[in-house]
Amino acid sequence: MLVEFGPDGPQDSVVRNWSLGPLGLMLLEVDSLSLTPDAGYSAQFVYLAVVRSGGVTIEMTGQTHNTGAGSMLLIDLEEPHLQRFDRHSEAIVIRVPRKILADRGGFRERRLGLLTPDMAEPDVRAVSESVVLVGQQGGRTSLELRRRQGEHLLDILSVIIDDPYGLARRRSSSATLLRAKRFISQNIGNADLSVSLIASAVGASEAHLHRLFRADGYSLMRYVLCHRLELAAELLARRSERRLHIKEVAYRCGFVNAAHFSRTFRRRFGISPRAVATTGLNVERESGDEAPT
Repeated sequence: MLVEFGPDGPQDSVVRNWSLGPLGLMLLEVDSLSLTPDAGYSAQFVYLAVVRSGGVTIEMTGQTHNTGAGSMLLIDLEEPHLQRFDRHSEAIVIRVPRKILADRGGFRERRLGLLTPDMAEPDVRAVSESVVLVGQQGGRTSLELRRRQGEHLLDILSVIIDDPYGLARRRSSSATLLRAKRFISQNIGNADLSVSLIASAVGASEAHLHRLFRADGYSLMRYVLCHRLELAAELLARRSERRLHIKEVAYRCGFVNAAHFSRTFRRRFGISPRAVATTGLNVERESGDEAPT
């Protein structure tokens, strides 16, 4: 990404970046600043900007889109564009990988373009306030807390990203499937996660949920198991100050028996959990690969 300051240079401007797990956060307090994402960034990421003061202008192919203070802007553009922040602007920009959104289910392949969510909507205001709160912490919190904050932001950002026009078709099959996948993601460490619990949480019958997941390519509990194993693989391969024990990883991912976890992990990935923890090998598979039964 190309970053250019105005004619007066950086001066008292502040630009800070830190990670929130898979998300990136940029805190801007600038007199004048332009950001130009390169083609790779545009293809890989969706941006959500919360403008606290000043304003931001998006320029692309001869078009101009202006957004003022107290607003939110969703940027999902395929073509090259320029993000220009006005003098005395303060904004928080969240960078979200498109692949993460697609893997969580419900994300449209088509580009959303430029959207300005209605700040009069309570859900939109709540998302904005959550982003601001995390931004105010300045990245000074622990790595593990920031990772969890990123997961939390993914959950609440999906309220806007999955249904940007506010067309809440809550009774449609696709919306029910999305809510079920979101609930599973939020409760993946719960060893008691069951079909009945998921059905109750999303307001659907167990039979209807089974049909929705089969149509999507997985049985419901097979989907749960795959996501538990993918989280385990991520935790085992992560390099941190404290290496997690195999049993701790198993319990975090909803397995009640470490030996059963190890056997299931080996069947899924062809390698033991201990070997992954030792080597840091990335063993993730594509979503279409065969899952354990």
